Amino acid sequence: MKNIELFDIRVALIKTFLNNNGYEGILLSRIDNFAMATGGKRNYIWKYTDLGANSLLINKEGKVYYVGNNIEEPRIMDEELSNLPCKKLSFLWFDTSPSDTVRKHFKIYDESKWVSDDGSLGINVNNDLAILRALLTDGELEKYKKLGQLASEAMVDTLKTIQKGDTEVEISARLVYEGHKRGCLVPVALIASDERIEKYRHPLPTESSLLSKNNSKRVENIVMVVGCFLKEGLVVSLTRFKQVGMVSDETKSAYEKICCVDALVQEATVPGKTLGDVFSQCIEAYRLMGFPENEWHNHHQGGATGYAGRTCKGKPGEVFPVLDTYYPSLVEKELGQKILFGSAFAWNPSARGVKSEDTFILYPDGRKEIVTSTSELPSVELEKILKRTINIKKSGIYIEE
Repeated sequence: MKNIELFDIRVALIKTFLNNNGYEGILLSRIDNFAMATGGKRNYIWKYTDLGANSLLINKEGKVYYVGNNIEEPRIMDEELSNLPCKKLSFLWFDTSPSDTVRKHFKIYDESKWVSDDGSLGINVNNDLAILRALLTDGELEKYKKLGQLASEAMVDTLKTIQKGDTEVEISARLVYEGHKRGCLVPVALIASDERIEKYRHPLPTESSLLSKNNSKRVENIVMVVGCFLKEGLVVSLTRFKQVGMVSDETKSAYEKICCVDALVQEATVPGKTLGDVFSQCIEAYRLMGFPENEWHNHHQGGATGYAGRTCKGKPGEVFPVLDTYYPSLVEKELGQKILFGSAFAWNPSARGVKSEDTFILYPDGRKEIVTSTSELPSVELEKILKRTINIKKSGIYIEE
């Protein structure tokens, strides 16, 4: 799929969103929405923020405008939006803002019909765009497969280097390096070793303070490595463990069981269901595998992904569809052709000291494929534990021979 074809489809999605809700236009400034609207283009400079350095305006007729300052315009127009039907609304870097530029250019005095994804123009509709961030064309699903491969390679190469006595920050640095070496940003690199795995679900690697000589936590027996990899706006997430010392049978058993929870939730993620339906199966899976009744309270369980780390998290009663059919039907009418959409998911069940996380894609016909598979690592015998056939594989705790 060519850039222009993907761009036309993404713009058609947004155009149908605008007309379906009676909006005149939308100003997109967030990094994830800019990528979603353009098929993976970049508008960021500072990498650790939700908002980009410039914006995109799309109106109900489907016309697209770059809206940004004179610093960003040359690169954006040359390297991101080149050969795409996009006009320019530029301003001097010290002069104004994207929202004020749009107000002035379109002579907007009543913002009730204009919206944005950050509240700078009309109401903030970012949450309403989640369904669009989750819909992925065949070309984007192919991108996901490639991104998953790159992320898996980065993770495995990081694990292979981990030795007893390594610090958590050293491991984090290697993970980020391996990602960047493959052209991916790594916006999330969580590392926990030994007792920290049991204490924290989102463990930033421990660091010594600038004015302290204290060392970062060093690995003694086991380490958990969590990574999110970002390229062309798409995100894959995965978690792996490596054993470098002694690990209890209790921990190994808990890890195998949480992998079973993950597999059962993946199995339940089927078209026609909502994330709330799948979440009910998630709760049941925790019970089936013998975890405390409310263990799922201690961490979010993941959910749909795509042009965001999670486009929508699963939770009780969540009505977000596993695979939306409404907007694809509107796009078909808009473009005069049927466009097939799939989606992607990253569930991440966890319990004390253990976690399981992979990213898989859901094809339009309901087929699934784990894109973060790490076949070089040992696998968990899911069928032996569940005592039935299940068409899913999960990586086990890595022990280097």
